[in-house]
Amino acid sequence: GEFTPEGAFVLHPYGRYCNANKFAGEVDTFECLEHARKHYRIDESRLVARRFSLGGAACWPFATHYPTLWCAAAPGAGFAETPEFLNNFQNEQVKPTWYEERLWRWYNATDYAQNVFNLPTVAYSGEDDKQKQAADVMAREMKKVGLELTHVIGPKTGHKYEPGAKKVVSERIDAIAAKGKPAEPRSEIKFVTYTLRYNRCGWVEVTGLEKHWQPASVSATYR
Repeated sequence: GEFTPEGAFVLHPYGRYCNANKFAGEVDTFECLEHARKHYRIDESRLVARRFSLGGAACWPFATHYPTLWCAAAPGAGFAETPEFLNNFQNEQVKPTWYEERLWRWYNATDYAQNVFNLPTVAYSGEDDKQKQAADVMAREMKKVGLELTHVIGPKTGHKYEPGAKKVVSERIDAIAAKGKPAEPRSEIKFVTYTLRYNRCGWVEVTGLEKHWQPASVSATYR
């Protein structure tokens, strides 16, 4: 793998061929993690979601669906949503049925951009990589909810890590992981979901929706 930090276990789930760890591939990943827990002493406060390309496409929904599971996320390239990516990256004329468009809300990380509020995230893109689009659309959607994406860009670089930028990403993620998640739960949570499939964020649990596949937002604090 691109990143093999000292003192860390690095888990590479297969991801069910080309689905970017979605659907059954998501389940596979958590089964892999549970298997690792049985054999090794895993520090739950220092779990990091970090992938590139197809893995970057997996990392964005893992980060936005489970924002308080990880101490940090570092998606690189990939894609963060369906319609714009297919149009811009693959030049496809996207004409979905109404139910296909609605179900995009299952895995469009852009729809869950608010959840990055709860998770330190460092995105990476090569300056000349068409898949820079993933971080760009996430930055745009995060800005709409008052968040700024930390986006490290490799100058004059295509679909790979530029050495200097890779070092910056490593240093930032390693520093977060060294601290780990705070022992005390965060006192403020901002969370959005479209489905009860993803209904938890720290100490917040959504137990019902007025209408599925429509945004349900929670803003909560405790003292």
